[in-house]
Amino acid sequence: MAAQRVSEGVGKTLAALFLVTGLFLTGCSGPPGSVLGGESPTTTATATPGPTEAPHPSAPAPVTDLLITATSFELRDASGTTLSTFDYFQPADEVVSGLSRAFGSAPISVRHEGGNEVPSGTNYIWGDVLPTAPESPSPWDGDFVLVDGVPRGTPSEPNTWVKVSSSAVNGVHISTVDGIAVGDDAAEIAARYPDTARPQGSRLDINVGLVSLPPVGSQSELTFSVWLIAANPLGPITEFRTPSPNWGV
Repeated sequence: MAAQRVSEGVGKTLAALFLVTGLFLTGCSGPPGSVLGGESPTTTATATPGPTEAPHPSAPAPVTDLLITATSFELRDASGTTLSTFDYFQPADEVVSGLSRAFGSAPISVRHEGGNEVPSGTNYIWGDVLPTAPESPSPWDGDFVLVDGVPRGTPSEPNTWVKVSSSAVNGVHISTVDGIAVGDDAAEIAARYPDTARPQGSRLDINVGLVSLPPVGSQSELTFSVWLIAANPLGPITEFRTPSPNWGV
């Protein structure tokens, strides 16, 4: 009887061990659960890249200088790079548009009927508007005036021309050949250009940057130039105009 009880006890013990072992194995084979007292397992997420923004075009460099010659004028930035060029035979609206962008403002537009030597047309004025002489056939005066005349289509008659009475307009420096600007010493410039410096009554005229043109009729020495004017020969350059047609100068 004792042997039988021992045998039964051993059997129960073995059964219990098998039960515990089965439970342990079953727990290991199941899905992972939360760990008591610890952090739950995490899954590493892969970031999805968002849309790439297209690069914005850079703004054009601001115009800092306006170089005027007898054949064209150039808009330049602070590095001296030419941003655009216009000539005096282009349609006036193209030139007005370019100057408006350069000066940062639209001009004052004044229509005039012209006179004996000034054809009818429109004056576009930037900067300060200056008083005109009573006998003037058109309101010429202003810091910078683009004159749109009647196009005639000949090499000696441009569509537009300019008159400058200031060294700068809206922060844009204005100069011509050899860096000459309104306000420069007239006597010093006359000494540099003795062949084209001529007293005209109480004023001094100097022509610079001469460019030869094709002959027109009997005129074989026609040129365009920048016409510098000094109200006082011993004072500063007070204005310049271009293109100025000259015969034999």
